[in-house]
Amino acid sequence: MKKTQYITDISDGRPVDTLFLLESIEEKKKRQDGKYLHAILSDRTGKIPCKIWGIASQTTEEIEMLGRSLQPGEVYRIRGGAKVYNGDCEVNVNEGVMDLAAPVAIPASEKGEYIYSPVDIKETAKEIQNLAATIKNGQLKLIVSLALMDVGGFYEKPAAKKRHHDYAGGLAEHTLETAKIAVAMVDAQKSFKLDRDLVIAGALLHDIGKALSFEEKGIGFAARPEYDLIGHIPLGITFLERFRDYCDEAIFLHLLHIVQSHHGDHGDVAPRTSEAWAVHLADISSATLRETADDIAGLARGEGKWRGEKGGRPVYRI
Repeated sequence: MKKTQYITDISDGRPVDTLFLLESIEEKKKRQDGKYLHAILSDRTGKIPCKIWGIASQTTEEIEMLGRSLQPGEVYRIRGGAKVYNGDCEVNVNEGVMDLAAPVAIPASEKGEYIYSPVDIKETAKEIQNLAATIKNGQLKLIVSLALMDVGGFYEKPAAKKRHHDYAGGLAEHTLETAKIAVAMVDAQKSFKLDRDLVIAGALLHDIGKALSFEEKGIGFAARPEYDLIGHIPLGITFLERFRDYCDEAIFLHLLHIVQSHHGDHGDVAPRTSEAWAVHLADISSATLRETADDIAGLARGEGKWRGEKGGRPVYRI
């Protein structure tokens, strides 16, 4: 079967019958009895939610078994219909559940048809490496270089399962945005001086644990159990501990504090230095702007909604 539709072709009321990459799958409870499956589908043009209800004769146990059999990172035939629900277009699958028995093998040459990434990964990697090269403290520069090299897949992996920068190359893009915003804060301060090297190093490494939270599955990436069971901050701190002996103790502890506290008041440790606050504010700025842009993208001009899918905030398209 050849791919004949793309996500940008899907609109309310249109039938859907083509191939998509399955990015994620999870069980959900119906409002009454039973369960359904909630999936995220993708192709090179974007992502779309998909609800797999199954046919009326299927039991809850059969839906659960189907959910366990579906493999994120594989391509499946999706047959159903598009519907706008709460302002967002989604695909609903009923009888088409029978087409989900097995993934569809695709040629390596067609892999790009199913991977959504609005990022120039090579250019992002180049910019990150150029920014890291401006760190004057040789110890911090070495730690940043080794960490980004040793963690594996940093430039290709997503930053989240379904919120900001949740696509291939999203982790590096978010990291670069955070670092650029944080550096702008350093440059904006005239009455006092922030440690530019620590701000850059902290920004470039603040989400290093996310690279440990995803792994390659099929032709895409899927979250490892650690994503939910441990969290990317503890993973990042544990990973960075291997570089403790490469740096002055006080500087290294400050770096760890920046990474540990980058969630601000919502984290286990709140920022206690100006450098930590700069990275936290830059991080939340990058995430919020990306989520808002994604939520606005699906709206018509003059349309708004009280709760965007990504950010959960009110949005409006001018």
